[in-house]
Amino acid sequence: MHNWYACSHARPTYCNVCKEALSGVTSHGLSCEVCKFKAHKRCAVRATNNCKWTTLASIGKDIIEDEDGVSMPHQWLEGNLPVSAKCSVCEKTCGSVLRLQDWRCLWCKAMVHSGCKEQLSSKCPLGQCKVSIIPPTGLNSIDSDGFWKASCPPSCTSPLLVFVNSKSGDNQGVKFLRRFKQLLNPAQVFDLMNGGPHLGLRLFQKFDTFRILVCGGDGSVGWVLSEIDALTLHKQCQLGVLPLGTGNDLARVLACRPPRSSSRRSEVLQFLKPWHE
Repeated sequence: MHNWYACSHARPTYCNVCKEALSGVTSHGLSCEVCKFKAHKRCAVRATNNCKWTTLASIGKDIIEDEDGVSMPHQWLEGNLPVSAKCSVCEKTCGSVLRLQDWRCLWCKAMVHSGCKEQLSSKCPLGQCKVSIIPPTGLNSIDSDGFWKASCPPSCTSPLLVFVNSKSGDNQGVKFLRRFKQLLNPAQVFDLMNGGPHLGLRLFQKFDTFRILVCGGDGSVGWVLSEIDALTLHKQCQLGVLPLGTGNDLARVLACRPPRSSSRRSEVLQFLKPWHE
């Protein structure tokens, strides 16, 4: 299911339902905060339920099974590509500002022409963030306590759990929540204002090692640390801080600098790379 928010656009953008242009007026344009599916308000109720996958069951019949086991295919979204988009197959410019055209994978971010799509490997490599991503194929069963059991493929060498205080930083928290859901499996990203840190830590607690990124102030960090202590996870996790808002004394002590913007992809990606001890 899509999670809509009202938005405006600086360049021509097209509805993924009716394929007509959005007006660019905030009240007329909706975007999914996870997959960036675009729709007119009048079209949103007719949008297909094709948001970014989170579990094996959500992939459905598109799952790939072969001698290597279970793999994930690309998850394609049509059109609204960046102006600089180049096809991953033929390396020529793709996308259009005149119509809804060509495709983008929600996971590896590959972009392809409609005519080139079948030439790309059917298995998704997960892209730049693969060392941090628990793919949907890794969430396929529920344990006796009613919590998801997560497993990592060989590519996920440094799984990342993200906690964001959506109330922090004058709406910056909401923007980072959206950004990390776009880059990772949305099931790895939790809003501290909606249930706290317990569910996320329970999801990751069976991993030998993992990383935690807390996006917020000292209060948010303290809340997560208290729960880590309660679940005795301190020996298996590393914790990093992305300071938002005020009250960031701990972040200053740890020399964590606040990012300038959630829209700067390079700045957000630095938090997804493996950290050194």
